[in-house]
Amino acid sequence: MQIRNKLAFYFTVTSSLLMLVIMSFIYLLFTNLTKKNFYKALHDRTEVAAQLYLEADEISDAALQKIKEKYVISLPSEIIRLYDSTNKLSFVKDTDKNWNNNIIEEVREKKYIAYQDKERQVVGIYYEDNQGNFVILASAADTEGREQRKNLLQIMAILFGIQILIQFGAGRWFAQRALRPVQIVNAQVQKITATDLHLRVDTENEKDELGQLAANFNSLLERLEKSFDLQKMFVANASHELKTPVTNMIGELEVTLHQQRSAADYQKTLQSVLVETERLHEIIRNFLMLSNAENNVAMQKTEFIRLDELLWEIKELFSGQKDAQIEILLDELPADDQRLYLATNKTLLMHVLTNILQNAIKFSSGKPVTCGLHFPPASVSISISDKGIGINPELAQKIFEPFFRISGDEHVPGHGIGLYIAGKITALLGGTITVQSVPGKGSTFNIIFKQPGRF
Repeated sequence: MQIRNKLAFYFTVTSSLLMLVIMSFIYLLFTNLTKKNFYKALHDRTEVAAQLYLEADEISDAALQKIKEKYVISLPSEIIRLYDSTNKLSFVKDTDKNWNNNIIEEVREKKYIAYQDKERQVVGIYYEDNQGNFVILASAADTEGREQRKNLLQIMAILFGIQILIQFGAGRWFAQRALRPVQIVNAQVQKITATDLHLRVDTENEKDELGQLAANFNSLLERLEKSFDLQKMFVANASHELKTPVTNMIGELEVTLHQQRSAADYQKTLQSVLVETERLHEIIRNFLMLSNAENNVAMQKTEFIRLDELLWEIKELFSGQKDAQIEILLDELPADDQRLYLATNKTLLMHVLTNILQNAIKFSSGKPVTCGLHFPPASVSISISDKGIGINPELAQKIFEPFFRISGDEHVPGHGIGLYIAGKITALLGGTITVQSVPGKGSTFNIIFKQPGRF
């Protein structure tokens, strides 16, 4: 069943149930009113009978005539009986319908009764007169009231059927209008294929639920587009990056094996192959790290680490590397040593810092690289500054894109993946990376994390 039909059906069922309750309430009120009016009419008949039979000797002829005229208008199947103090029938000789002594005594006790006897209604009153105390009982069938109630039920049934048809049609019309944006979105989505991921879904109102759904879908398309583009870029660059060292190794080995060589030549060839193998290993390691970063690799255990000790630990890691001159600057340490702690994943944070430091060392050409801690309000910043070639401000943010390399740095070894991986991991850790650079003077990277407070 289509959604618009479901909505129309639910709307019709809900409205019909409500209408059924209202109609039932109206019918009960009408039934109660007709019965109440008929009981009143029966009561009036008992009063008329009392005046006609018991008070005729005490009222004027004109009044008696009016009472007789009123008495002429009888109720359907009307029966009136008068009983004296001994429960004997008085004034009326017809004995086809009589009430038993229990009913008569109940009237004497309660002075007034009214009840339903199958299809007839009965009213009884206790009447005191100078001729004695009498019980007057009147009974009649409310045929007119039953007919009115029957007609009312028929009218309600017809209206209820018409109401169901109208509400279903109206509900389907409203549902179709409400869901028309969904049809538009559906038509737009059908046009989007793997080769058309640049297309986006348009909505009339971005603030309603459908607009939010379209916005989320567009966000999904954007991520898919980036993922597809990255995949294409990855395949192209991986092919090139992997092909170069493999080709070099094959060339070196083919030349060496072409003829007999000296031990020194073999050692030189093995050394060259080792360099290319290490380069290949680095490329594969970066590609694996890139894949994990793109797939939001599951975070490892988070712990509180002391940042100043972490910087000294990282400096120790680079102590054996050639041209690695790292200076730790801790001139702005806060009075509260708890601000030196950060809740994060130590392994991933170390990878970010070592990646950026390695990059800074490569571009500094033996010049010192400084690494410091800063404590702006409610956050902590780790800065890494080099004295390298610098970056054009227009290209500063592009260095965090995969496989991006600045023109002119081809002599510096690298694959354009390190900073992209650092940016992805920093984002996974809940931080941000910014860069300030002056061409020809160097660059400063700031890795910023928010500190929630004391732990």
